[in-house]
Amino acid sequence: MSPGLAKHRRTLTVICVLWTLAVAVSQLRHGRYLRAERAARDWLMTNARAHASPQNPRLVYLGIDETTQTLETVFPDEVEKSRALQMMKRGFPWNREVYALIIDRLAQAGASAIVFDVLFPSPREGDEPLRAALERWPERVVFGINFKDRDEDADPDQVTVSHKGGLVMPTPALTPPAGRSWLGFVNMRPDDDLIVRRVRYRTTLPEFLGTPPMDNSEELLSLGARGLEKAGRAGQIPKTRAPVMIRFCAQIQPRPLQDIFVEAQWAAPPYEGGRFFRDKIVLIGAAGNESEDRLHTPFGTLLGPVIHLSAMNAALNDDFIRETTPWENVALILAAGLLAWLLGARVASRPLRLLLLALLLAAFYSGAQWLYNAAGLLPILLGPVLTLTGSGLTWTVFEQALDRREQQRVRRTLERYVSRDVVREILDNPTTFLNSLVGERRRITVLFSDIRSFTTMTESADPNALVTQLNEYFNDMVGIVFAHEGTLDKFIGDAVMAHWGSIVTAGVETDARRAVTTALEMRAALARLNAGWKVRGLPELAVGFGLNHGEAIVGNLGCEAKMEVSVLGDAVNLGSRIEGLTKEYGIDLCLGETVAPLVRDAFLLRSVDLILVKGKTQPVKVFTVLGPRDPATTEPPWLAGHEAAVRAYRAGDFTAAEKAWREVLAAQPGDALATIFLARCAELQSHPLGPVWTGVFKMPGK
Repeated sequence: MSPGLAKHRRTLTVICVLWTLAVAVSQLRHGRYLRAERAARDWLMTNARAHASPQNPRLVYLGIDETTQTLETVFPDEVEKSRALQMMKRGFPWNREVYALIIDRLAQAGASAIVFDVLFPSPREGDEPLRAALERWPERVVFGINFKDRDEDADPDQVTVSHKGGLVMPTPALTPPAGRSWLGFVNMRPDDDLIVRRVRYRTTLPEFLGTPPMDNSEELLSLGARGLEKAGRAGQIPKTRAPVMIRFCAQIQPRPLQDIFVEAQWAAPPYEGGRFFRDKIVLIGAAGNESEDRLHTPFGTLLGPVIHLSAMNAALNDDFIRETTPWENVALILAAGLLAWLLGARVASRPLRLLLLALLLAAFYSGAQWLYNAAGLLPILLGPVLTLTGSGLTWTVFEQALDRREQQRVRRTLERYVSRDVVREILDNPTTFLNSLVGERRRITVLFSDIRSFTTMTESADPNALVTQLNEYFNDMVGIVFAHEGTLDKFIGDAVMAHWGSIVTAGVETDARRAVTTALEMRAALARLNAGWKVRGLPELAVGFGLNHGEAIVGNLGCEAKMEVSVLGDAVNLGSRIEGLTKEYGIDLCLGETVAPLVRDAFLLRSVDLILVKGKTQPVKVFTVLGPRDPATTEPPWLAGHEAAVRAYRAGDFTAAEKAWREVLAAQPGDALATIFLARCAELQSHPLGPVWTGVFKMPGK
C-alpha cells in the first residue's frame, strides 16, 4: 500500500470511528437524540408496510358518544319501550341504574366480561340498583379506578392515601367487599415525549408513582388485565409489573351503546337477540371527538378505551413487542460503522459506492421492518442509518475534495506547459475529440506575436537576465490571452501562437473581436513592461502582431510519447506571414482581410496594402487597427485621406495618391505607412511599370 493510500485509509478509519462513537454515545445518553430515535421507531410501527395487530373476535367496543347521550337517532316509540332509554334520554350523566341495566343485558346475553372505562368516584342516583347488579354478576363486571397524585385536588372521602399518592376508588356503595375485586386502574403513563407506547398490566401504587414497592404493597391489575381475568384469560396476562410495549390495534371501531336497548336492533343481525355477545369481552367507554379521554400514541391521538382494547387484544393474540437492548443497539451501530469502512476501503468507484450505500440502507430498513412484522422485535432505526450514511457521505465528500485538490494541482501543473483550454478539455471533458487523433475542421482566428531582433539580443545579453525578462513578457502576454478566452497553442522560441474558436467558441465574430482585443491589450502591456525594464536597465522589446481568420484543422497531434493540440491549414500559415508584414510596413499589428469584416464595427481599421505573400497565388488585403470603436470615438480626419490615397494608388493614379499621403504625413508626422507609400509613388512615377497595374505588392520572402 502506498503511503498516500495508507494515509487516506487512516482518514477513512477516523471518519467512521468518529461517526460511530458520536452516534453510540448519543444512543446511550442524549435525550434529544433518543426522542428522534423513538420517532424513527414509531414510523417503523406505523408506515404502510407495518403490520397492525388484528382485532381479536372476542373483543367488542360499545361507545358512548354524543348521539348516545342525546338519543337523537332513536325513534320515540323505541324510547318508550325501554326503561334504560328513557333514563338515558333524561340527559348525561345518566342515572346509574342505566349501567345496571347494561350489565344485566350483556351478562344475560352471555358476555364473559363487561368492562366499564368509567369512574364512579362520588355517590349518585341509581347506586343501589347498580350495586345490586354487581352483586348479581360479580365475576363479570369491571369498573375503573384511577391513580392520583397527592398534589391533585381530591375529596379526602373519595381518596385512599397510600405512600406518596392516592387511588381514586369508586363511591363506597360500589366498592367491592373483601376477597372480591371488580376494579382495574385506567392510568396510562406516556414516555417522556408524552406519547403512549407501553401499557402496564399490573403494578403497585408505589411502583406506579416511581418508588420501590413495600412488602405489603397490594398488586393491582389494569382495566384490561382485570377484564381478561374475568373472561378466564388470566394466564395470558403478562407477569411483569414493568411497562410492556404492545402492537396496537388502532382500527377498533365502536358500536353504538344504545343499540342494545333498541329491540329492533337487538333482534336483528349482528346482535341476534344477544348471541353476538356470548363469550365476548365487552368494553364500554367514551367514543367521539368530544371525549376528553384521548392520548397521544405513535398512531396519532387515540381514545383511552381503544388503548385498553389494544392492551387486551395484544394479550389475547400474544402480540407483544420487544425492543433491542442498549448493547444490541450499540452492536448495530458498530456494525453500521464497519460496513461504512468496508465500503470506503474496498469500493473505489464513488457512484458504485453510493449505489451500494443506498442498497444497504434499503436492506437494513427491510430487515428491520421484517423483524417488527414477523418477530415482534423493534430494532433501532436512526442510529445505524445515521452511522452508515454519515460515514459514507463524509468519506465521499472528503474524497471529492481530495480529487478536486489533486485535479487543481494537476491543472496548474499542466497549464504551465499546455494551453488552459486544452487542460480544461482533457480534465473536464475527457471523451471529446482531444483524446483521439481525429482532426476536426473549424473556423478560427489565429494570432501570432514575435519579438523583433530577438536573435541578435541573445548573442550579447546575459542569459539569466534575458530568460527572466522573457518569462515576464510571456507571463503578461499569456495572461491576456487567457483573460479573453483564447487558447495558447505554443511558444515558438520568442513567438506566441494563440487561437480562438478551436476548442471553445462564442461565435466567429466574438472570437475575432476577442483576438483583436487581446492584441491591443498585449501592445499596451508591452508598453508598461518596457517602461519598467528601462528603469531596471534592461533592453526594451519591440513586438509585431498578426491576425488571420479562416478554416483550419484542429487536432491532437504528435506521437504516443507526447501529444499536442494544434491547428493546421492555410489560414494559420497566412496568419504567420501577416505577422511578418509588420516589419515591412513599420507597424506592430496587421489583420488579414478575413478578419476585417468581422471586427470593423468594433474597431477603427486602416488599410495597409494589397499583398501577395510567398506561397500564395491570390493577393490579400491587409489592415491595421487604430483602436476600439465606440460612441465616444471620432474617426481621425486624416484617416479618410489615407483611404482615398490607397484607392488612388491601387487605381494607378500615383500623383493623386502622393498628394493625399503628403497631407496624411503633415497631419501625422513620421507616419510609417505614409512614408513608405510616398517613396513607392515617387519610384513608380519615375519608373513606370507599363499599362498593367494591379496595385499588388509581392513580398520578396516570408
